[in-house]
Amino acid sequence: MIYKIFFVLVLLLNTIFELFLKENKINTYQDIIIEKGMRLDEISSLLYENEIINNKNLFKLWVKLNLSEKNIMFGEYRFENKLSINSVFKKISKGEIFLRKLTIIEGWTKFNLYSKIKLLFPESNLKLEEMPTFIIADTYFFSITEGSEKLIENIKKKSAETADQLWKKRLIDSPLSNISEMFILSSIVEKETSINEERFKIAGVFYNRIDKGMKLQSDPTVVYALTQGKSKLERKLLRKDLKFKSKFNTYVNKGLPPEPICYPGLDSLK
Repeated sequence: MIYKIFFVLVLLLNTIFELFLKENKINTYQDIIIEKGMRLDEISSLLYENEIINNKNLFKLWVKLNLSEKNIMFGEYRFENKLSINSVFKKISKGEIFLRKLTIIEGWTKFNLYSKIKLLFPESNLKLEEMPTFIIADTYFFSITEGSEKLIENIKKKSAETADQLWKKRLIDSPLSNISEMFILSSIVEKETSINEERFKIAGVFYNRIDKGMKLQSDPTVVYALTQGKSKLERKLLRKDLKFKSKFNTYVNKGLPPEPICYPGLDSLK
């Protein structure tokens, strides 16, 4: 009887050690993706093959004892440092997914964003013309398993919320009629200078020109008219360029271009 009790205690202590105390060391980090619809057997094997857990059978048992087989959340997970079976279990049952970071740099065009999206999601079906027009250059976090369409949708939503807040704080005598015009003028200011103190002066100059019905005469709009934002103009603007016929050329047309020439940052929008 004593031997049986002793055996049970040893077994229990060993199980506790395996679950909570025995740690698997990962030198840097390990990323895995738990796909939607994966079975517990597949998840356990995935964790074991990537050396995140050292006992897949005990992991499966622990998940079942916690009645959490259906609670494991799909997504991308990053595992770092020392890991016990229980800590791995908690991470994926709580859905502590790894969020990647996309930084849209001030002055990026639709072409720049499209190129970045294709790098992140090589199999994406999104096209260049589907890139959003009115978004803010900022840092956005996303899960790689959500896909490119969801990422763009979230960027548009967050940008719209922030733009709406900024628009409500506008000056009463602003010559701009709506949020779209705010984005358009901000994009021109963004391309005119990267120095924050200069943005206010440049915006003021353009405000005055709009009030007086003058042409904005902004060089960046000419550059955009020539390149469509797909590349840099590897030369200085020529006098003849200022006469280039385009709806974006503010030397030829009065008022604002039909849409932004780049993605502005928060400072330019302010």
